[in-house]
Amino acid sequence: MRRGLRARGRGWARLWVIGVGLGLASPGVLRAAAPGGDWLEQQEAKLDEAEEALKHAAEAAKRAVGVSEEELAKRLVQGQLQLAEGDYEGAAITFLDLLENHPKSQAAPQAVFFLGEALVPLQMERWAFELFTQNLGDGRPEAKRFHQRSVARLLDLSIPRREAGFARRPGLSATPEVRARLRAVGVSTTLEPPKGKMRDEDVERLVRWAQSYPAKDRQPELSYAFGRHLYLSGRHDDAIAVLDAMSPVDIPITRGGEGAQWRVRAAYVAASATLAKGAVDEALERFGRIVKANPSAARDRQIVQLSWLAMARIHHDDGNVEDAVINYRRIGRDSPYFAEAMYETAWTLMAAKRYDRAVQALDLLLVYDPDSPIAAEIKHLRGKIRIQQRDYEGAEEQFLALRREFDRLGKRLGSKLQSSGDATAYFAAVVGEDMEHFSLGSLLPQGAVTVARALPRAVHAEKLSGEVGALNRELDELRAMLAQMEEAVAVPHKAKLFTDLAGHVAALDQGALDVVEVQEQLVARLSVKAKGSGLEQLEGQRRRLREQLDAPRGGANPRLEGAARGVERLEQQAHKLELTVDELRAQLVATERYYEETRAEQKIDHQAFLTQAAEMRDEIASLEDESAALRRRVGRARAALRFANPEDDTWRQALSAYQQHLGQMYAALAKAVPDADADRLWKRAARWHAASTAVRSGLDDAAEGRLKKALVILAEERVNLDRYRVELDAVQGRTKDLVSQVMSATYRDVVGELHNQVMRSEVGLLDVAWAMKEAETDEVHRLELERDRTLGELDAAVQMGLEELGR
Repeated sequence: MRRGLRARGRGWARLWVIGVGLGLASPGVLRAAAPGGDWLEQQEAKLDEAEEALKHAAEAAKRAVGVSEEELAKRLVQGQLQLAEGDYEGAAITFLDLLENHPKSQAAPQAVFFLGEALVPLQMERWAFELFTQNLGDGRPEAKRFHQRSVARLLDLSIPRREAGFARRPGLSATPEVRARLRAVGVSTTLEPPKGKMRDEDVERLVRWAQSYPAKDRQPELSYAFGRHLYLSGRHDDAIAVLDAMSPVDIPITRGGEGAQWRVRAAYVAASATLAKGAVDEALERFGRIVKANPSAARDRQIVQLSWLAMARIHHDDGNVEDAVINYRRIGRDSPYFAEAMYETAWTLMAAKRYDRAVQALDLLLVYDPDSPIAAEIKHLRGKIRIQQRDYEGAEEQFLALRREFDRLGKRLGSKLQSSGDATAYFAAVVGEDMEHFSLGSLLPQGAVTVARALPRAVHAEKLSGEVGALNRELDELRAMLAQMEEAVAVPHKAKLFTDLAGHVAALDQGALDVVEVQEQLVARLSVKAKGSGLEQLEGQRRRLREQLDAPRGGANPRLEGAARGVERLEQQAHKLELTVDELRAQLVATERYYEETRAEQKIDHQAFLTQAAEMRDEIASLEDESAALRRRVGRARAALRFANPEDDTWRQALSAYQQHLGQMYAALAKAVPDADADRLWKRAARWHAASTAVRSGLDDAAEGRLKKALVILAEERVNLDRYRVELDAVQGRTKDLVSQVMSATYRDVVGELHNQVMRSEVGLLDVAWAMKEAETDEVHRLELERDRTLGELDAAVQMGLEELGR
């Protein structure tokens, strides 16, 4: 405090000396242009520009921030594009923002429907149901446009669609052989449509609502959803009537126009309803019209391929082998249904005893998808076909190869884990190491993975682990992003966080330089007329202050440089941890491989090995978590360095010091050399500086106002994310234990299934031996019959000869 007062006292003392001892100007002082009208106009023009920038900045500081209906309409379109591209989460966020922050806008009623559409693929059916119902209760014109589509979506929710890829699952073939095999083991061959979560009375209300629209006024989307609902509800005649109205027989299915995208689908469901009624010939005719279509959309092309499959299956059931095979082969290799079509083709050819062609179909299927879940079934089937072909040697080789393959895998897996306790602990370590990228291949060799993927609970556990791991990563990313946002809003000058306000701040900075330049010219103008030895001292001080002002931003800053070095040290620590993790993982892989290859030759303590491997995996997971935490600290520190921006404060301090020094020089010079024009301009410049300080503060206040709601949201989200972190940690632990238990059971199931495949191979060998025995028995029987026939013929010939001799 005292030092500051002394400094100020020395400054005023120097000004007094200058005021009483003015003399000739020393070399190096500011030089001004010769006084004149042009010079004054130039300085006034600079001040005019600076004042104009100040005026716009002041208006921006007072302007209330709002979003126009045009901007909201653009956001609505952006959400629709996200929805069309499959970015359901992004679309849901866009529509939810419109609903929560702009509920009275024209875009809000439309956002209600589109938010429901985005939520259905995210498996938030209950919320989607509420939104579609909300749309139906909204009588505004913007909402009425979507009433029919809301009814269609609710009808779909009443009988949900199957998950993607359901029709391509192996084993869903509709051939009689497969149906007979399923019935033989007590499995139902009838697949009922999935049941929705809506009440029956709500479904009936929807049906009446759909019926309330005349057929000519019903939108194609609603007509298709209504017809589909009627078909899946067993009302086949009503479904056909509704769907045929969409795609009349005399109009090509792929013809353009309104509702063209729904015609192929409507025609397929109508054909299926006709087949369900038992009208086989009419159904064939309907499917035949569909396959003549050539739609451009990929989903519509798949419906055409499903129609080929339907026709092939109908011909198969009728015993029309040639037509069935022809229709099956219309499905190309680029189709997702190719594998199913080839599998059914093989069964169809087997039923017709065309074994060579059946083997060709199976061989092609193995080449097309060697890792298919039914690859083992296909190989067994090839052996059985060879038995039918009486190629006993080839059949025996086929079953022997299968037995060796599965026996090797079974022994390899069976001896690896000696007890369920060892397995569970080891699997828990494997799962916990990287839950997001955990896969069955992390535990099983490639040949056994195919078997494991046929077990629904194993696939579900793998998916569950991946979802929890992805959720954990996303939560960490959200927390890191929130930390960066907290650093951003904590800066003292918040105006630079917004593009428009930052532009005004930059204009004020440039205006300040222009005004200071005018002040320099005014000081130089008066200095020409002044004389005194003390002026050189002030001029030297001015030059030093000017050099500080002109120093590039981002120059030497010990505090900033120290913080940057601290961030670099954190990055180095994280990098060292990552290298350690890589080294430990390499050691783990080498240890496990050595165990796999040498356990048959050495007496290895299995429990000790698995315990050691589990501990190493836990250590790797712990180090990875520590490295990730360091990376998050680095990200937050870098955000703090980025948004703190101390260079601006340093520059403004230099500007203020320089402007004050110029003011002191001008005050001293003006006493000795009065100049009315210069005084008028100086007062304008001084007013500009005073006003700019207030405007800068106003811009920061405006930014604070904009951030007010954001700050509340950030505080709420910090609490929410911290709570989610605690909940997810608990869920993650339970998931790890659950998945490890499921994997332990899956491991045993896979070993059991491999033993079952070995047994089936041995049964196949018995079938070969039995077939050979039957063939030998048949041959002996044939030879006996031939012998008896020959002996009978000889007896008859001898008898005839004796009779002739007796005559």
